[in-house]
Amino acid sequence: MNKTIPLFFILIFIISCEQNNNDIMEVEAPLDWTSLDLSKNFEVGSRNVLGVNTDQLNEGIEKAKKLDDFYAMAIIYKGRLIAEEYNQGDADFKYAVWSVTKSVISALFGQLIDQNILKDEFIEIGSFYPLLNDSLKEGIKVRDLLTMSSGIADNTSYPRVNNAINFILEKELLYEPGSYWNYTSAGTHILSDILTQITGEKARAFAQKHLFSKLSISNYTWSEDKEGISNGGYGLFLQLIDMAKIGQLYLQNGVSNNEVIISSSWIQKSAEMSIPFNSQKSRGYGYLWWMRLVDGAKMYYAAGYGGQYIMIVPSKALVIAITSSTRDSGDYGSDLNRIFYNDIIGSFSSLIAE
Repeated sequence: MNKTIPLFFILIFIISCEQNNNDIMEVEAPLDWTSLDLSKNFEVGSRNVLGVNTDQLNEGIEKAKKLDDFYAMAIIYKGRLIAEEYNQGDADFKYAVWSVTKSVISALFGQLIDQNILKDEFIEIGSFYPLLNDSLKEGIKVRDLLTMSSGIADNTSYPRVNNAINFILEKELLYEPGSYWNYTSAGTHILSDILTQITGEKARAFAQKHLFSKLSISNYTWSEDKEGISNGGYGLFLQLIDMAKIGQLYLQNGVSNNEVIISSSWIQKSAEMSIPFNSQKSRGYGYLWWMRLVDGAKMYYAAGYGGQYIMIVPSKALVIAITSSTRDSGDYGSDLNRIFYNDIIGSFSSLIAE
């Protein structure tokens, strides 16, 4: 009897073994992702690990990359960089992050309060603008500016006019402060001016000293108004990985390498839904951070015009940074959100309580 095994079956056996090996989850060394040293580079990790539907994640990434206005993304899972993709730009490119700037302003105000430079967020702006001569405007609280409920109308032309702060504050309020919500870049520019009044430094300089330097963020730009006040509404240009570092700092409750950069209490206030957008509280607004539920998981995020995001999903130990074109792109925003909410965020399991 011929006991020789045909070559065809040997090849099939080898291919099958290779496929089975690819399906085996990788086991990575333990990493305390709750207190990484964010002044250092992220450790690169695998997508083929427990808690990740690898095929779904890879498919989602490829879908996003096929969108015409998609620029770049970084995904940090349990403290490891598992995706860094560029359609436009590269690791050294500084992307216009637009209103993601607002969430950085929020972080800086947390630091002002943490360092007892500012008593709290309930101080009224009349103490900074004694010539307002309008009791409603004088009574606007810093918290109202942080939650977009100040009544200050939105007008994005302020960086191009002389004396932007007067230009903003001389306008009639839309409503009594604290009673409604309206999106306003002009309101957050007032926060930048208040920070400069308190510290004697531009927001850019204060951020460099107290926030960015702690994360080794050095290659960035922050535009200004005509009086030299850092644009508090939409002035920042950041590298992709630096966006992810900011997100990871928030995931770590403000701690980097056991050093408190921003207090956990401020992180919690920022991510708390101060302004619900519906009765189900599935979408809302915090301290210059947006929030929503994605398949029951709470996500909060910084968002900029055209599709710039820093997304944080604490229950999945997940941080995602995204940059996009800022041209008028039709359905791009809804297509991008659908891919990220369903295909990408949906590919990660919630953490199992230990």
